[in-house]
Amino acid sequence: MAKLGEHQQNRRGLNVDDHLVLAGSDGSIFALGDCTATSYAPTAQVAAQQGHYLARMFTQIAARDKYQVEVDELKRIKAPLEEVDTATKKLNKASVFRPFHYTHQGSLAYIGSDRAIADMPFMNGNVSSLFMKR
Repeated sequence: MAKLGEHQQNRRGLNVDDHLVLAGSDGSIFALGDCTATSYAPTAQVAAQQGHYLARMFTQIAARDKYQVEVDELKRIKAPLEEVDTATKKLNKASVFRPFHYTHQGSLAYIGSDRAIADMPFMNGNVSSLFMKR
C-alpha cells in the first residue's frame, strides 16, 4: 500500500478505475466488492456483477495474450500476410476492454409479519410494492 500511496487516499475503500484495476498499480491488480470506493452501493448484487465482469475480462486477457504470441510467431516465420492480418485483427479485437457497467436488478426486503417490500426497475423508473402472505 505504501507504493500506491497518493493513489489510495480514500478512506471508503480502494480506488479502482472503470475496469476495476487498482489505481496506482501496473494494471495487474484488480479489486471488487465493498472493499472498493466506487459510486455503486456496497451490495452483493454489485459485487456479483463485478465478479462476472472480471471473469469475462480475465478470459479476454488470456485470449489477447494468446493472439499476441500467435502474431509474433507468424511474423517470425514470415507467414503469408493474410494469416498475419487475420491474427492481428483477432488481437486488436481482444485488446479492447469495455468498462464495468452495473445494472440494478431490484431489491427485496423482508419487513416482518409475513410481509416484504420490493423495489424493481421498470421502464425508466422504479416500482415499489408491498407483498403480504394471506
